[in-house]
Amino acid sequence: MKRTITTVLALVGVLTLGALEARASDNQSDSTTTLKVKLALLEKLGTDALRVDVDTNGGDVHLGGTVRERETAELASTITRSVAGVQSVDNDLEVRGTPDTVGGAVAEGENEVKDAMLESRVQLELIDKLGSDGFRIGAEVASGVVTLKFPADLSAGRRDEARSAARAVDGVAEVIWVEQR
Repeated sequence: MKRTITTVLALVGVLTLGALEARASDNQSDSTTTLKVKLALLEKLGTDALRVDVDTNGGDVHLGGTVRERETAELASTITRSVAGVQSVDNDLEVRGTPDTVGGAVAEGENEVKDAMLESRVQLELIDKLGSDGFRIGAEVASGVVTLKFPADLSAGRRDEARSAARAVDGVAEVIWVEQR
C-alpha cells in the first residue's frame, strides 16, 4: 500500500514537471513569435508599427493599438499571418488618422523604427545563442546602442556570450549592460 502511494505521488510529480516544462516551452515559443511579428510589422509598416501592440498565446496573436489608415490595419493581419508560429490573428487595431509633421518628426520616426527593428533582431539573436537565458536578458536600443539588462544570477560567462551575440548583430554600434534588480 505504501509503495502504491509512493508510486502514485512520484507519477504525479513527473506529470506536473512535464506540464510545467511544456508550459515554459510554449511561453518561450510565444515570446519568439511575438518578436518575429513585431519585426515583420516594423519592416513592412515602418513608423505605423510603433503603435501596434502584439501579444501571443499558444500561437494566437492579438494585435492592438492604433494605425493611421484602414489599409495598414488590414495589411498588419496579412503580415502577421505570414510569420512562422502564428496560428490565428485577432486584429483589434484602431484607425486614427493623424496628420504627418515634417522635418525632425519624420526623421525621428524613421530612427525609432530602425531602433525597434534592431532591438527585435538583438533579442532574437540572444534567444538563438543563449536559449532560455536569452529570454531573461532585456535589450533596449537607442541610436544603435544596445543596453543589455542582465538578471543578477546570470553567470559571467553567459553575460559574455550575450554581449558577443549582441555585438554580432548588423547595425549595432555599441553594447552596454546593466544588472536588473
